[in-house]
Amino acid sequence: MIKQYPMSATLPATGEQVIGTRILEAGAGDDIVLCVHGVGSRADRFRPTLEPLAEAGYRAYALDLPGHGFATKGTLPFSVPFFAEYVAAIAAQLPAGRLTLLGTSLGGQIGGYLPLIDGARIDRLAMIGTLGVVPLPEAEGRSINRVILRNRSVDDCVGKLQALLWDDSRVTRDWAEEESLINNSAGAAETFQALGAYFESGINDHLIIDALRERLGTLPMGILWGDQDVIVSVDTGRASRKALPEVPFGWIRDTGHAPYWERPVDFVRAMQMIFDRSLRDTDEFWI
Repeated sequence: MIKQYPMSATLPATGEQVIGTRILEAGAGDDIVLCVHGVGSRADRFRPTLEPLAEAGYRAYALDLPGHGFATKGTLPFSVPFFAEYVAAIAAQLPAGRLTLLGTSLGGQIGGYLPLIDGARIDRLAMIGTLGVVPLPEAEGRSINRVILRNRSVDDCVGKLQALLWDDSRVTRDWAEEESLINNSAGAAETFQALGAYFESGINDHLIIDALRERLGTLPMGILWGDQDVIVSVDTGRASRKALPEVPFGWIRDTGHAPYWERPVDFVRAMQMIFDRSLRDTDEFWI
């Protein structure tokens, strides 16, 4: 069963403004997984994965990042460091135990930035189709702004969700309508305009490659990638693998930018494989 409830945190960068979020939770125990979504998304993207994580023995959480889903929207200092500070503040409120941050796309870059936050709680890091290991090509930044952030009608959301998944037949009109309603709610236009500008001009100022290299050997980490990803391209995945050859890297077959949505049980298995050498034959593997 998935529970849902509000949570909030205050950050000095916003003058101690209370920034609310919505939490999804499944499972029990002290092996914590915190799922962090990408830009223009929300906690619900992890709904298919939360119960498989719980069945595998984890206590799994997903949150809405500020400006997304049912979190506080509007004028905030959106950037990878800002999001990382917020995620750290929420993680500090979760139950005690080992914490694995599972971040996808922008969420992966946020997770990789957490080691730079004083006192941030993170014991393991899994990055999926992640940004930030290598610079985001200008064309991909413009595409993310145009496809995900700027155009938010129902038809636009149909196209976005079809790009998100390899099997676009799984995209329904109802899903697109819900996506459009949430991404056009009060404050969303200001949020997405600011994020679009950041993706086109500022996101490469906050690369995580150096922070990750400094933690090799002390922070267990790994990367997973859908082998049909067209949002953060397979070429970017290969470049990320080349940039961090010491880090386990798993390709998830027949999935796009959201392998945790398309193949959740296999995705949980792949996450376990990056942290347990006995489950894989090589550091680059397919599932």
